Amino acid sequence: MTTSDYGEPARSGGAAWILAPVILILFLGAALSVGAYFYSEPQLTLAKSLAAGFGGLAGIIVGLIAAVFGLLVGLVGALIGLVAAGGAVAVTLFIVASPIIALVLIFLLMRRPKSDCPDPAAHR
Repeated sequence: MTTSDYGEPARSGGAAWILAPVILILFLGAALSVGAYFYSEPQLTLAKSLAAGFGGLAGIIVGLIAAVFGLLVGLVGALIGLVAAGGAVAVTLFIVASPIIALVLIFLLMRRPKSDCPDPAAHR
């Protein structure tokens, strides 16, 4: 099916991505409302059970959004902790290795040459 003389196919179906969550929210809210109406201990009115069902669904959605936000904040915190731990390891290695490197360099500098000539290659 084409919509113009150029043979381009019609692009449609975007409404399904908008209507699917709306229908899902209405269905789940109605299901929770029916559950609240039939299984509540003091019998609820129809309006109260609708409010309880859709309110419960709103609480579930807010909880899921908060969980995703908490997950992202936790990942950022873990990344900061990883960077801090890497820096701590680097500083620790620097503090531990600096005296050892200094002692090795002092030892190498304090060695006596094997001959008294400062340039043994000049006598060859």
